[in-house]
Amino acid sequence: MGLTQKNFLNYILGIALLSGIARVAVDYISRMMDIAPILYYLTFLIAFILEILIIIYVIKKYKEVKGTLTIIDALKSGIIIMGIIGLCYCSMAYVYDMYIDPDFQINMQLKFTEQFSPEQLDQVKENLKNQDTSMSYIGVIMYTIWFVFLGAVISLIAGSVFKTKVAST
Repeated sequence: MGLTQKNFLNYILGIALLSGIARVAVDYISRMMDIAPILYYLTFLIAFILEILIIIYVIKKYKEVKGTLTIIDALKSGIIIMGIIGLCYCSMAYVYDMYIDPDFQINMQLKFTEQFSPEQLDQVKENLKNQDTSMSYIGVIMYTIWFVFLGAVISLIAGSVFKTKVAST
């Protein structure tokens, strides 16, 4: 079974969409369970490690299927994957934080501060009062760009490791 370039792009898009849905599910479930702040933030680290592994897997698969791998091929894969994951996650976070539970982020920050730095609780409360949330949709764009940047860095490193060496003539 030979995968063409177009078929492999569909494969990458499928993996990215499934990964994005999984990322949304992990975050949404942890929000609904009202877990401790450290566990909630730990889900970000776990998801990031899994995203790295997914990018590495797809890049290796790309090299296996195509027979060659360039840095550009690796970058395309990583950027597509993390772009879709970021868009899925950031869209869900925006909807959740704006419409489902607008106080979630504030409460999580307060719980975290209360648990790890109680002497700064009054300062954090003051900072949260002065925070402007009117441009929160900009956060979706900025965090999606952050995901794309991380995808580029991860795939650049993985692509450098797995790239095909060109024989000099």
